[in-house]
Amino acid sequence: MDQHYDVIVIGTGIGGLTTASLLSKLFQKKVLLLEQHFKVGGFTHTFRRKDFEWDVGIHYIGNMYEGSSLRRLIDFLTDGNLLWNKMKEPFEEFINPKIRLKVYGSKEQYIEELIHHFPKEKDNIVQYFEDVEKTSKWFAMHVSLKTLPKPLNVLPSPLNFVKNALITTKEYLDFRFKDPVLKSTIISRWGDYGLPPSKSTFIIHSLIEEHYFNGGWYPDGGSSKIAELILPSIYKNGGKVLLSHRVDEVIIKNGTAIGVKVSHIQGEKIREQKEFYADIIVSNAGIYNTIKKMIPKSQLDSNMQKTIYEMEKELDDLLTDTLSNVTLYLGLKDNPENHQIEGRNYWIYRYLDHDESFQRKYDLLEGRPTGVYVSFPSLKNSHAKAHTAEIISFVGYEPFEKWKSSHWKNRGPSYEELKNKITDSLIEFTNQYLPNLGSLIEYKELSTPITNEFFSMHPKGIIYGIPCTVKRFEKSWISPYTPIKNLYITGADASSPGFAGAMMGGFLSTASIMGYKSVLSLFKLLG
Repeated sequence: MDQHYDVIVIGTGIGGLTTASLLSKLFQKKVLLLEQHFKVGGFTHTFRRKDFEWDVGIHYIGNMYEGSSLRRLIDFLTDGNLLWNKMKEPFEEFINPKIRLKVYGSKEQYIEELIHHFPKEKDNIVQYFEDVEKTSKWFAMHVSLKTLPKPLNVLPSPLNFVKNALITTKEYLDFRFKDPVLKSTIISRWGDYGLPPSKSTFIIHSLIEEHYFNGGWYPDGGSSKIAELILPSIYKNGGKVLLSHRVDEVIIKNGTAIGVKVSHIQGEKIREQKEFYADIIVSNAGIYNTIKKMIPKSQLDSNMQKTIYEMEKELDDLLTDTLSNVTLYLGLKDNPENHQIEGRNYWIYRYLDHDESFQRKYDLLEGRPTGVYVSFPSLKNSHAKAHTAEIISFVGYEPFEKWKSSHWKNRGPSYEELKNKITDSLIEFTNQYLPNLGSLIEYKELSTPITNEFFSMHPKGIIYGIPCTVKRFEKSWISPYTPIKNLYITGADASSPGFAGAMMGGFLSTASIMGYKSVLSLFKLLG
């Protein structure tokens, strides 16, 4: 097997796929993609049980209308072969103890709905949408500047000069609005970035809200089509994908990354160990895993060791007070639309105060979910063979940690007992708001935070990358660059969470790798 490539990419999530495809198509690079999972695609892959199929991470994507920058990029990566289905309107519904608000894929209609329910806050609502769009644009400038070569990429971020950027979402909401029900309703999508108002920065809230101003889209044929249609562009230039290949170490020589040490795994056993070499190494495994697990300190000089240790301490600090999730995958007997259940996304909360929900994140273990997100993959995919639903709820990682060292699908009766308790509580809670769902269930399977950790290697089962706190966006070193020459970060940790954020992370890492001149051609690609 060829051991030498132009570029090695660690991880086949959308960030890694984007980087690999752009380097292959635009710059004729021969790229090796290494994936520790037995399926390609990271959080874009799907899995089946009988005829039921579920996505593990792609539930809906915004700003995928014809001509958008995001659509232009994904069309380029897939040669225009990936089709997108727009979700029916209203595409979401926010439910809390005081209100049920239907959300349409039109910013103007969304504003009208909010003003209808909260007429006294009309001027504040209009200003809020202006602030969201303004903050989103400043963030785009912030991440673009991160692609500049050193030392220009450590210039002060433009976010330092934007009024509402580096404050918490709660601070912004308390400043802008008076009505607590409006505050609670307008923050309902916080599950898309995994932090409640008091802990998230207004930057990430703005990015997510602006992302869905035009509604939601879903890839026709399911999210697995994304990797399937990107890979040919990588193969065409001599690239390769190796599954079940876990990167254990980045090989460093004289302060420069030159290759990787890899374990070819089968289940949880190592079949053989290998080494691959390249001029450029790109990690889509997250900055935490890259810095803390893959860089051998013994191969660094004392100054670089100190730099890496300081980064590790800051990463540990950024990962405090985090949130993971459980996902309940449901196979249904019939089309839920035949039973008075619309196929939109539902955000359902037990409490008006989302920070209270976060503080009570362990209530789920006692059979009392604080909130759920409900999605119907089969109603967004015209190729679905059977109807499905997913219920996601948030929980802390720590209570599951004791089963971490046990084997997947064989973690013991106490683990299964807890999963059954959580499963029943999620169905019971959701059924209060979507009557008839419980009677439609034919199959059910629950994943937990240690499922996330096992398959993705994300620390503490976090699915969002480095949490989007104010501290995160103050760190100049969170960018496509690392302190190690020729070692780069791609995906969510190079930009922001979610499919769009991770894909733009791939775009930005490519620009960083190829230098400033390539940035102009890449931005031209996005129009």
